[in-house]
Amino acid sequence: MSDEEILVKINPKLAVLASKFLADCRTMPEELRSAVESGDIAVTRRIGHSLWGTGSSYGFDGIGSLGEEIERAAHAGDIEALRKLAERLDSYLTRVRPVFD
Repeated sequence: MSDEEILVKINPKLAVLASKFLADCRTMPEELRSAVESGDIAVTRRIGHSLWGTGSSYGFDGIGSLGEEIERAAHAGDIEALRKLAERLDSYLTRVRPVFD
């Protein structure tokens, strides 16, 4: 995976909310891994749904897309895909930087 920084333009009016959302998201890869390892598909589906529904609302389309993939993998019960998606989410969140302008 790339280690290139991902810059995302965010409306400055959303600065506080988007920053809080991003901070909350940074806990989700570990939550997703834990849910996958314990077999709790309902939690994986909830994480995906939350990311999908909220990510794009704040301007983080990459988070929204990953959330959609997570929710679909959860519905399919695809544990291996969920493991890979947890890694992709972690990588994305490590590299994403909001730019408020």
